[in-house]
Amino acid sequence: MKKLIRRLWDFAWSERGRELIRYVIIGVLTTAVSFGTLWIFSNLFRINPNVANALSVICAVVFAYIANKLFVFRTHCDTVGELAREALSFFAARGVTMLIEVGGFSLLYELLHCPEMLAKVIISVVIRVLNYVFSKLLGFRKKG
Repeated sequence: MKKLIRRLWDFAWSERGRELIRYVIIGVLTTAVSFGTLWIFSNLFRINPNVANALSVICAVVFAYIANKLFVFRTHCDTVGELAREALSFFAARGVTMLIEVGGFSLLYELLHCPEMLAKVIISVVIRVLNYVFSKLLGFRKKG
């Protein structure tokens, strides 16, 4: 048990561990943006829940790109072309997960009659895992 705790401690303080911790923190904030904007669009602006969810995902994706670039993966682009490639890769991957999120939300909300926020919670768990994998593989790559 002591070895396991030591290995977890060492991992948490490694660069990879700190990156994962930062990703979880930004993920929580991104989720808050997504849930908060869904609530605002649905309750304050009275937008259809499916449309409100799509808009909330767009808000969260824009926030996620900026926050992940600056605080999680800390990538640097030397040229506009590199920045464009990085952003396009990120938004393309998030476009895929957005389709999964919007479709999954609609399935849960419309067909399975889950309450709006419960549907959002269920689909959000799947999406967060996919987003991390896609960000590591496609979006943010460090040089060298």
